[in-house]
Amino acid sequence: MGKMITDNLLAQFSGFVESHMGLSFPQEKWPDLEKGLRAACGQFGGDQEETFIREFMAASLSRRQIEILAACLTVGETYFFREKNVLEAVKYLALAEIIRTRRGADQSIRIWSAGCAGGEEPYTIAMMLQMLVPDLKEWNITILATDINPLFLEKAVKGVYTPWSFREVPEQIINRFFIKQGDRFEILPEIKKMVTFSYHNLMQDDYPSLLNNTNAMDLIFCRNVLMYFSPETIKNVARRFHRCLTEGGRLIVSQTEVNDVYFPGFEKVCQAGAMFFVKPSVMRQTDRVQRGNPQTISLPRPLRVGVDRHSLLEDVSLLEDGNHGAGKIRKGVTEESLYEQADNFFAQGEYHRAEELLERLIESSPGHAEALSLLGRVCANQGRLDDALRFIEEAISVDTMNPGRHYLHASILIEMGRRPEAMTALKKAIYIDTDFALAYFAMGNLALGSGNRVEAERDFNTALLLLGKHSHDDILPEAEGMTAGRLMELIGSMQWRKTERRGTRDQGRGTRDERCGPIGC
Repeated sequence: MGKMITDNLLAQFSGFVESHMGLSFPQEKWPDLEKGLRAACGQFGGDQEETFIREFMAASLSRRQIEILAACLTVGETYFFREKNVLEAVKYLALAEIIRTRRGADQSIRIWSAGCAGGEEPYTIAMMLQMLVPDLKEWNITILATDINPLFLEKAVKGVYTPWSFREVPEQIINRFFIKQGDRFEILPEIKKMVTFSYHNLMQDDYPSLLNNTNAMDLIFCRNVLMYFSPETIKNVARRFHRCLTEGGRLIVSQTEVNDVYFPGFEKVCQAGAMFFVKPSVMRQTDRVQRGNPQTISLPRPLRVGVDRHSLLEDVSLLEDGNHGAGKIRKGVTEESLYEQADNFFAQGEYHRAEELLERLIESSPGHAEALSLLGRVCANQGRLDDALRFIEEAISVDTMNPGRHYLHASILIEMGRRPEAMTALKKAIYIDTDFALAYFAMGNLALGSGNRVEAERDFNTALLLLGKHSHDDILPEAEGMTAGRLMELIGSMQWRKTERRGTRDQGRGTRDERCGPIGC
């Protein structure tokens, strides 16, 4: 130990870390990388750093290995109510506008804290909502908090902090939302239960996704995270955040990370001295006019693996133009090619274009269950849950024996806060397909969220047993690209949450630390 790692090896490992985790370590940051490497080597029980690095790069990494490395390479120093001017603008402008426009109608707010570190940011958001919305119990609130570092997530779930985390917090806030325990402070259970913590890798994991609840967000906080990424990675993450947001949704980054070059597709807005990136509202008619032909949708390069590019005929219009038959399916265009292109638009986050094609397809073929299901997903990713529910229920009425549609039905019901109905839908999916591991996983999360640990453990064990029948790289049905091995790692990573909750209960506190997990908690 102690021998210098060669520059050549550091350069190789820097590229490896960026490709697997998105973390950027240019040459000027190599001392930080080397320090983290030495710590990681010790964590894995190695004593020769260079040997460890070469073996690590040659291996097929498990999620646990990535987690350990992330814990050694990242710093999670933060505090409550950080960047007060930004939070004031969020509270009195962004949140106030959402509350005003949705009160009495769709009373839901969805927020994602991406890179939540020790939980100070998502808990700050929860406290702001408590102060801002007197009838909060009448609202369906989602605060998703994710990080790549499991140690940060452990701290966040516990919700216990030292005075250093309160260095800019008024005493009345501390007295209202925390319980003093010696020289530490524990956040109230009613605030804890508002936040769902989950592991998420912005480089490798899918988003937006119903599976991990990253779709249809009103606000995404990603502060002091992008500074770890390369410029190209930042652009890629920003594009995916754009797809995760509803129209008019805001991306909040650190004020030192505001750079127009990295956020194409967003509008930069200054409100109350704070800068935000806003996903502009796009009306379908406006979208068509911008493409130069108000009645034509053309075929771009297909993106889906397995789609025959030549069979789709690039740049051929799918819908009729002109005054007669405008918007109808062009003669010679098959339903299959129309559906495939709608699926491509959906994958690209071009939801309006996907919706246009699917509506025409359903007009032409009213019982097209696949089109109805995809249209349900399109609506769900835009936050239009009532429409999503209507379309998926119509798809189920056409084909009642498709387990995937019952699973999608359950996912939408979970977002709507209708969990007993979601559990019923999942049981229907399992009745049709007794090997549906993803449905058991979702049932386990629902059980965990309601405090039924016995049922949760049973469902998770069943899911693991079924996943064991697959090879590690098998892509699971309805899992949006997730492999069997990845889901097994995800379930395994939840074991520490159970341990932490058990310890909290032994102290007589923390009845809702169960709000942990990627779906349904």
